[in-house]
Amino acid sequence: MARRKNRPLQGQSPESEPSSANIPLDAYKSSNKSTHDADHHPKPARTILSLHLNQTLDHTPTTHMNTTPPTNLDQTPKLLRTLTLVLSVLTGASALPWVWMAIGEFGGFAWGLFGFELIVLLGCIMTALVALGKVQVGKAFPLALACLAGTLLVTAVFGLYVDARAVVGDNPGLAPWVMRTLKFRLLMILVLCLLGTLDVYRRDARSWGLVFKSILFLIPVVGAMGWIKLKGIPGTGASEPSPASMIIVLLGGLVLGIFVTISGHLLIRSYEIALPEPSPKKSPKKS
Repeated sequence: MARRKNRPLQGQSPESEPSSANIPLDAYKSSNKSTHDADHHPKPARTILSLHLNQTLDHTPTTHMNTTPPTNLDQTPKLLRTLTLVLSVLTGASALPWVWMAIGEFGGFAWGLFGFELIVLLGCIMTALVALGKVQVGKAFPLALACLAGTLLVTAVFGLYVDARAVVGDNPGLAPWVMRTLKFRLLMILVLCLLGTLDVYRRDARSWGLVFKSILFLIPVVGAMGWIKLKGIPGTGASEPSPASMIIVLLGGLVLGIFVTISGHLLIRSYEIALPEPSPKKSPKKS
């Protein structure tokens, strides 16, 4: 059988084709030996164990490596959420009559009263959604209560005490309800602040000790204010107080001011201590 001869490529002369006659004998033997060794000694194949390990390492999730599981301290108790929901519903219901009457009950559209009461209604709806868990706020549940309390305070002053009294006037049927609604809103503010404080203080028992210390420093101030309210400032009954009495009054006022400052600092610290401590940031290594 005739040996098939390779045809040269287009543009290539037959002389340029490599031939085994032109290759040195030593190089030819070494190339055949390497080909023989490669055929009889193949590279080791990847075992099933190595494939499984590589697949496991490739699919290992890394997004949850730095997260910590939530604890009971991170979740507001159900009782506080339920009370918040009840307060939100009651406060929102108290705004509905004033929204309706502001449209045309007072001889025209009372824009100020309508706007402030509408803000109260929307704030109560949002807080109710937070209490139900429809709006997730995480550890900021006390902050949500503080926002509603601040909203109620502003609207009570400008919406009820200022605008409602102006548009109601001397109406015997509605004038008493302005002050009743105002007192009810102030009561809701106090209860909301109490619930927010309980939600903060339950996270760290040291908060209670700090607030008790704050009250101790505030008791002399309250007692001194009560004495001044009933008896007046000591040593100022005469037409011209003596220099000694003036110095005593100034020193007493300075001491009371220091007590108020210490009490306020301890009160702020009682809220601050319940916050999670920030993790120290690692400084990058300098090359």
